[in-house]
Amino acid sequence: MPNRIGTEGDSMRHGLIAATAALLVAALTGCSGGGHPSDRAPSTSPVPSAPASSAAEPSRAEVADLTRAHLAESLHFEADAAGPGGLMLVDAWPNGVAAYAWETGDERLCHATVGVDAVRTQGCATKPNDPPLKKSGGITPLFTSFAHGWSRIFAADHVEVTDATCSGAPLEVIRIGTVADGARTLYAVWFSDYTKGEILLTLRHNTRTSQASLRLDEAGDRACTPQAS
Repeated sequence: MPNRIGTEGDSMRHGLIAATAALLVAALTGCSGGGHPSDRAPSTSPVPSAPASSAAEPSRAEVADLTRAHLAESLHFEADAAGPGGLMLVDAWPNGVAAYAWETGDERLCHATVGVDAVRTQGCATKPNDPPLKKSGGITPLFTSFAHGWSRIFAADHVEVTDATCSGAPLEVIRIGTVADGARTLYAVWFSDYTKGEILLTLRHNTRTSQASLRLDEAGDRACTPQAS
């Protein structure tokens, strides 16, 4: 028989060592795999993130600053750019919209609705001093604006508007500013939606007062009827 390396006793010792090693491996595998429940790493659940808080609405001044900058930039190289009187703010609202009026360098009247991100609408008269000034004084309708509800922008030539009413109820009038070297003052009245009929204006020229009506629109669920006080 061929000689084998080792003897029968060595074979028995090798068998015992192999069996012992197998038991140790099994024990270690049980600890690292199944193991006791207390030895396992605790499971974790993702913590829900807090909802982002809504941004606060910008103030009127902030809206005015942002919209004025957009409008001025868009008109910088245009023929419709504002003249020496600059851009006149009609009003600004927390929803990020503002309305403006101005007179160009060649004496044309313009108006615009501007958002904090861009100019939305813009319109200008095609001729200087159009409509013409009323030498004896009076009221002239100019533009309609939808910047915030519905508005009528109008001019008062050589007179000042001191009061306004809609069907006898007081109505707020916004003084925008002056054009035509101070002879014409621009005003605006705002409504929540289309409004038809006429409003009654109280005018003052020096120490004399008078009344005049301003035509609004031909359509709308709301109507104003001029009622003398």
